[in-house]
Amino acid sequence: RHSHQQTSAMKYPYHVDYNDHFETPRIAYEHILPLLDAVQKPLKKSKNCTSAGRHKHIIYDPYYCNGRTKQLMQSFGFENVVHEKRDFYLDMEKNEVPRHDTFVTNPPYSTDHKERCVRYAVDQLRTDEERAFFILMPNYVAVRNHFRASIQANNGHGNGNSNGNSNGTDDPRDILYVVPPTPYEYEHPKGTGKDLPPFASIWFCGIPSGKVDEAKEKFRNVHGEHSVGISHMGDAQSNNSPRLVSTLQELRALGAVPTLKRKNLKQRLKAKRQSASTGITAIYKPADTTDAKVHVPKKSCQHDQSRKEVEANQKRKKSRHRDETGTRKKKRF
Repeated sequence: RHSHQQTSAMKYPYHVDYNDHFETPRIAYEHILPLLDAVQKPLKKSKNCTSAGRHKHIIYDPYYCNGRTKQLMQSFGFENVVHEKRDFYLDMEKNEVPRHDTFVTNPPYSTDHKERCVRYAVDQLRTDEERAFFILMPNYVAVRNHFRASIQANNGHGNGNSNGNSNGTDDPRDILYVVPPTPYEYEHPKGTGKDLPPFASIWFCGIPSGKVDEAKEKFRNVHGEHSVGISHMGDAQSNNSPRLVSTLQELRALGAVPTLKRKNLKQRLKAKRQSASTGITAIYKPADTTDAKVHVPKKSCQHDQSRKEVEANQKRKKSRHRDETGTRKKKRF
């Protein structure tokens, strides 16, 4: 995130929000490298049809902060990175989006940026070009209605692709998720703000249906035998590798997404105050069942009664019509 002075000094050809200036950490890109290698297109002129190197793979990130994304991707060998200070939505409107192979971005989280970004990425995935995408967003997006609706749009219909479901669920085969072992710490050019956001982020990945198996295999080869799926829950909690999963049910089983409706700001502040005074907090607990449940320790009736008595005594003592013992000085009527 930039400081106010730097943000105001940098000019953009579009509206920017100060709170959106976060830079993706290097470790986040490292986690998806095997997937990027899996989706890169083969050389058309090659007789053996071997995969093109990373230097031929065109990466596109339309959301520009300070240009660090391009430097990081180039350090991994991706020499063709399109990351410029352009109005992404205007480019879409004019059909002038730069040519690219894969869409990799961490969009702004304010207003409707996430929704518009997801719609564009899913549309590009399910065209004849089958452009893969990797979008880093808060975990709660996975359970939002707009996201569930977007990944069902054109799901194996209208374009001749085989991206549709094969298991009868609402989890398309071409949508995967990468869950980091620990929350990503976002880096700020000027060191302002907090490194840890108030939510966990995961990668939302769109993989052409025909390359899903290859992507899982490459991910497994790099990050470990048990890094794909949730068949080994104990291993998932003990190692330091990211986890690649395919369904919302798996995300819930890992405790990677919230299972309760998010409270509004007033409710969250109230819960935070109560947590500070009582020492009771809600904990997301990974479960072997289909849904991860939130465990909240119960307070005893005796504790509730004593707390109410203390509050009542405090109110009596504060009254200007009572003496120090709490006895009323004179009758009210």
